[in-house]
Amino acid sequence: MAYCRTCGNEVSDKAVACTGCGVKPNDGNQFCQECGKETNPKAIMCVACGVNLKKINPVIGNVSVGGSGGAPNDKPVGVGDAILWWLCCMPIGFSQWNQAAKGWLWLIITLLTGFGGIVCLVDYILCYQAQKKRKLDEWEFFPSA
Repeated sequence: MAYCRTCGNEVSDKAVACTGCGVKPNDGNQFCQECGKETNPKAIMCVACGVNLKKINPVIGNVSVGGSGGAPNDKPVGVGDAILWWLCCMPIGFSQWNQAAKGWLWLIITLLTGFGGIVCLVDYILCYQAQKKRKLDEWEFFPSA
């Protein structure tokens, strides 16, 4: 048997939701899933039994609290849209991934240097590939998928 991380009630190991609070058993951070003792919400280990506490990756709006490697992207941009926005207006292309300010910065760098467009294109392609799997942070440059 396991314990709900939200309310501390005992639940089956295969439970989809806690019968006490109706939440997925591992979605909370108030109790240990192994022994049921109350834990510090920021703890990574239960001080009562020593087990690693299962973590969730909380999301506020479109920004992952954990930083890079955040929440899965439920609406990835297609290759056609990505190419179209790059050709029409590159900063709007970056805004598809909540990176509009970064897109305008790249435009300024490109206009001032001339060769910055090549580096910007590399960043754009890497952002396109990464956004297929996860949401990007606002100022994330050259992300890895």
